[in-house]
Amino acid sequence: MNGQSNNATLGFRNLVFLLNVLAFLGCADKKKPTTSTITNPVAVTSDTNTSQPVSNVSETQIYVKNNVAGSDTWQYSNRVDKEKRTVYKASITSPKLLEFEFPYSGGSVATLTLRKRESDTHVYIQVSKGQFNRSFQGGNARIRFDGRPPVNYSFSAAENGSANVIFFDSEKALIKQLKSSRSMVVDVEFAGQGTRQIMFRIANLKWNY
Repeated sequence: MNGQSNNATLGFRNLVFLLNVLAFLGCADKKKPTTSTITNPVAVTSDTNTSQPVSNVSETQIYVKNNVAGSDTWQYSNRVDKEKRTVYKASITSPKLLEFEFPYSGGSVATLTLRKRESDTHVYIQVSKGQFNRSFQGGNARIRFDGRPPVNYSFSAAENGSANVIFFDSEKALIKQLKSSRSMVVDVEFAGQGTRQIMFRIANLKWNY
């Protein structure tokens, strides 16, 4: 009887041990989905940070919006050219882009420049896109300073044939107005695009050449 009792006790203990092992394995299996649930949000966050489509679009929009290259400040420079002549320049860009149709769409920057080289002085406007409507005999533009009535000024084409720049003929009269005015509005025609207004904020020009 004692032998049978001991065997029964041993069998019971083995059964309890086996049940505990099975219970432990069952708990471990139940924890696996929890681990997976924690990992997945991390993976989603990582993918979002990598692509950042919203950020990229925003940067493009900001760039286009701020691509109005103009300022209220004249930029001055001087250099010596290949013929050992000193060239002085004063330049300012329009605060508004010129909007043209195809093939010059996307905004064009207009720059007004005064240039002095030895006895030659030039006043010219150059655009980054587009072509002025002019012949090699030149053309005319209407210019208004500080809201005063507009005055016609003749201009000439560039000697090298570049169509994106015009040189005004009455540079001395123009420079006098530029030095005493705060704003300048130029009405000029562009080839295939019609007439456009170009505005410059020209206050505080320093030019003694």
